[in-house]
Amino acid sequence: METKNKTWFKSHSHSWIVIIAASILAIIFINWLPDEKVFSSILVGLVLSHLLILSIATLTGWLLLPEKFLRKHRKSNASSKYDFGWSSRWTNGFGYAAAVVALLSVYSYLTLAGHPFLQPFLFIFFLLNALNLFIGNLIARASKKDEYNILPAVDLFKAGKTNVLDVGAGTGRTSIAISKASPGISIVAFDRFDAAYIDNGGLELLKHNLQLAGISDKVTIQQGDILSAPFEDSFFDAAVSTYMFDHLGKGKLAALKEMKRVLKPGGRFLLVILVKSYTSFAIGNVLSLAFDSRKDWKNLFQLSGYKLIDEGNINFGAFFLVEKPI
Repeated sequence: METKNKTWFKSHSHSWIVIIAASILAIIFINWLPDEKVFSSILVGLVLSHLLILSIATLTGWLLLPEKFLRKHRKSNASSKYDFGWSSRWTNGFGYAAAVVALLSVYSYLTLAGHPFLQPFLFIFFLLNALNLFIGNLIARASKKDEYNILPAVDLFKAGKTNVLDVGAGTGRTSIAISKASPGISIVAFDRFDAAYIDNGGLELLKHNLQLAGISDKVTIQQGDILSAPFEDSFFDAAVSTYMFDHLGKGKLAALKEMKRVLKPGGRFLLVILVKSYTSFAIGNVLSLAFDSRKDWKNLFQLSGYKLIDEGNINFGAFFLVEKPI
């Protein structure tokens, strides 16, 4: 489970060129256009108002379109590529929103010239939010790539290396990553398969991706609820869950205890989750404030009887490796 060490700047160097060029053009536009006689402030305000209304209407219409409609019109070769069910709203929505908010910043600057406090305040406020959304868009688009590493390099298999439980398997990205890191191991892909944003809850996409990866015979698909897992006590050598446990709300503690029940003594559980951080803020904005902190998760591990082995950062989340005491 190796993690590639690419710096953000190198992996997105082309984006910096676009950002710098756009910033220079924006500064020229803001300082030059209102002073030209041919472009009166009324005309500028009228044009920007129409552009703003059009942008908001377009974004709203796109958000309201059914995802099935968007997926049908998306260019993809389903027979030869993995399909992890990424919604176009997830991979592109932040960018579209950033453009609208950036337009709002320009609009507020040009139309509030007579307000010495309100003009710079709204301009900076909208501009910072546009930048935040743009960074969120870069993170979201990067996470879509097949080579995106979702698991950290940790010592997962202490109790044995026979079977592993993928909790919240979804469309199979984690199961495929586990199989690549540990060929031959038996994997149980466990999920409720009821996600509304993926066709059929992701079950058909999971089967497609497992077949494409050539590991259909090594992965058993099991449907069920983590709060009442249909497995015997002390059954699994290890377990992995990526970006699922942070969605359980008040059920986190009960789910952690249920995971401990099905793990063998000494079995380890790797969680990759979202916690309060700048990267999560870039994705969720103020909604990210509802995420639990690292301290909150450590308290949950202690309450559920786990031993914390390792922790760190990975991509836009955090990981924790915990162990069921022997």
